[in-house]
Amino acid sequence: MNKTIPKKRISVWLKPIIAFLLLGVGFAGGFKLYEKGNDAGCFPMEDDIVPVEITPLRADHLRVIVLGDTGTGDADQLKVADGMAKVCDQAGCDFILLLGDNFYPNGVKSILDQQFYTKFEQVYNKIKKPFFAVLGNHDVKQNAFSQIMYSLRSNYWRMPNYEYSFENAQARFYGLNTNCPFSFERLKNKLNRDDAEELKANAEKRPWTIAFGHHSVYSNGTHGDVDILTRGYWNWILEGRVDLYLSAHNHHLSHLQSDTSSTDYVISGAGGANYRSASERKKLNKSVALNKYTYNDIGFVWLDITSEKIQIRFHDNSGKVIYEYSKTR
Repeated sequence: MNKTIPKKRISVWLKPIIAFLLLGVGFAGGFKLYEKGNDAGCFPMEDDIVPVEITPLRADHLRVIVLGDTGTGDADQLKVADGMAKVCDQAGCDFILLLGDNFYPNGVKSILDQQFYTKFEQVYNKIKKPFFAVLGNHDVKQNAFSQIMYSLRSNYWRMPNYEYSFENAQARFYGLNTNCPFSFERLKNKLNRDDAEELKANAEKRPWTIAFGHHSVYSNGTHGDVDILTRGYWNWILEGRVDLYLSAHNHHLSHLQSDTSSTDYVISGAGGANYRSASERKKLNKSVALNKYTYNDIGFVWLDITSEKIQIRFHDNSGKVIYEYSKTR
């Protein structure tokens, strides 16, 4: 004689089974997120931005080229590289800041990846200057750590860590890994330490504070402004403390200002990638920040930094100046 199991008893056993399955799914999902974040260089969370020593720079002023979204290896990247070489020859440049998405479409596989040659060494062989790089969202799709290790192999590629800083008499530079949600928190901690050290040293004048990362805070490009929570956090702890924030991710050149602080926002994401069609260019967003200038084609940015002034120039791919702005104290 078959006995039927009461529904109540089934319910008693079913609940812990479902709970156990949900717990397993949650644990697996959490581990996957941790693994992804770890591969992108987001952990350990408590680490501050690593200060690095660099070759002493000129004492009177700095001249810096800034560009991102470079790693296409196509004709557009080569055109921009030629324009950069021309500006370096004519106006001078001490180093270059690479703002991420250094290797499309999926980053590099290892330190021996041929893309280091075809999309960096070969492209910029006319510019014998150090390139200080940070990671973009495409760079963390494979072996992001290889881009750090390649610094040991190249004469010009510099990525000392996932996040790092360096300085001279004119400016303090902070390279950020904006693939990580707490990158701005790390920047705040580092600024607190550096400001305290300068106060202790009775520094007569604070150097310019320049942060550079892949993702924009404000943008009128296709990606638009960062989400309102991240933007609110930036405004709360960093806006005004950073004199100039340099970013890419959006494939154009743009200068924006916030009406609530003295921070200037420069997007230079047209180093190879660009808006490929007229319809794509029409999809640009309206930022809550004030748009001072926007250029929707390939090019780069050049900075001339003294203790009293930052001169910002936008160049098209031929090296022609298309926009100029001076930021003074």
